[in-house]
Amino acid sequence: MAVSDIMFDLAATPLSMTILVGAISLYVATRCIYLVYFHPLSKYPGPRLAAVSNLWYAYHWLSGRYPFAVEKALEQYGDIVRVAPNELVLFTPKAFTDVYSPQHNGLEAFRKTDFQNRGANLGGIVWEEDPVRHREVARKLAPAWSRRTVRTMEPIMHKHMDYFVARMKAIGREADGVSLVDWTHWVAWDTSADLAWNEEMFAMRDAKNPIYLDVLLGFNAFATVIQVFKRFPLISPLKYLFAPIAKLSSLAQMEKNTRISLDKRIARRGNLPHLDLFDFIMPADSPPPTLRADVLHLGSVALQVMFAGFGPMADWYYGVLFFLTQEPKYYQFLTEEIRNAFQSYDDITLTTTAQLPYEEACLEETIRLLATNTTGLPRYSPGAMVDGHYIPKGITVQSSVFALSRSNRFFHDARCFRPQRWLPPSHQLYDAAFVNDARKGLPAFSLGPRACSGRELAWAEAKLFLAKVLWQFDVVQASDKGLDMEAFERKQLHYGFMVKPDVNVRFVPVVGR
Repeated sequence: MAVSDIMFDLAATPLSMTILVGAISLYVATRCIYLVYFHPLSKYPGPRLAAVSNLWYAYHWLSGRYPFAVEKALEQYGDIVRVAPNELVLFTPKAFTDVYSPQHNGLEAFRKTDFQNRGANLGGIVWEEDPVRHREVARKLAPAWSRRTVRTMEPIMHKHMDYFVARMKAIGREADGVSLVDWTHWVAWDTSADLAWNEEMFAMRDAKNPIYLDVLLGFNAFATVIQVFKRFPLISPLKYLFAPIAKLSSLAQMEKNTRISLDKRIARRGNLPHLDLFDFIMPADSPPPTLRADVLHLGSVALQVMFAGFGPMADWYYGVLFFLTQEPKYYQFLTEEIRNAFQSYDDITLTTTAQLPYEEACLEETIRLLATNTTGLPRYSPGAMVDGHYIPKGITVQSSVFALSRSNRFFHDARCFRPQRWLPPSHQLYDAAFVNDARKGLPAFSLGPRACSGRELAWAEAKLFLAKVLWQFDVVQASDKGLDMEAFERKQLHYGFMVKPDVNVRFVPVVGR
């Protein structure tokens, strides 16, 4: 190559770079102008950064404080806020009904996004995006959530809750107390695994996380990283830099254990200690799966049922006990109701706990203050009206149960634990100050075809657990390892599962029990 050619290339390089940078800058500027002024969502308010990129959305999700950021944005901008270039957050009860209730032939009108997609077309029940496949699995599982089935499973609940009570008698009264996060995790996990597919996990016995739970919690934040990086395809491979390397061997072991457990469970059909939810996924008289895809799908459904049973219940147990330690007056009302209702511990059953209105009010209030689903439940608009606004087809809409449940606009003393808001006027503790609360407008278990079908089972477990624990113990925070409401609010993190601030509590046996 001639010297003159080399000199020409060197001279041309800065010019080429200038043109390239100029072209990119022009594209970015043009796109920003379009997104801010001409996009179909340009009329909706929200953070300016959220209008032109997914960075606002990504930052708050990765920080673990996304629900709080959305709540603040709704307070600042109004009932419908743009949180990403192609996405809106909805706030009012009417908006919830308009998005999650509409259906055609049993299929949701607002289709589920790929927010929870875990790859490999695993589908299942919680992660399944296809409305038809979701309906098929939901129909199989529907009898599992009936009142009759719940009654059949009552002895399983007693077994694990009685074991929890026994363990707290042994170790719960010590001055340092026990970790409320760990022990509510373990009792919920042992119960959920046994109910899901007759699997004994022994979390409470061993006082440590089983491999499944270890992986689930270890990959909790990384699951959020995966869903955030879907919005940045050019740098998507970088998400693996955030993978919890120390947990990879546990993940491999969990996958191996799942295959073994699934094979054993399939082989044990018709020869089990008790009915479980897998009986409805794959009845005893159905042929065993022959294709690997079918096995993967079965395993995915079983795991999702187990995970779905664990997370909300662990949060519910933790939340109600924590809130009650913050409110001595309401704690006293509840313990009086429970201890006056039963002559003995063995009198506590699903039938008898159904007659405890104040206990139910405390559990309702816990769901309100500690919403277990803060993902936003994103859906694609089919092109429809939502609370008076036409949302174009293809736009992503999501909810905020978190913000709605904590809003003074819809709930009196919204940030405070006030069980009396759920009591009927005939109850002696009824308070008319809460008469205008939007109790029926709070979709704690969602709405429509995707609503939580296991709520009957969840309520049964929660009532039984709380009654057994408070009949047997006084629950108090350990003095030097306590937690107040301000710290509780500040330390919460929300990823796939809520990361709850830990607090040590003491389970002090009631005299004579």
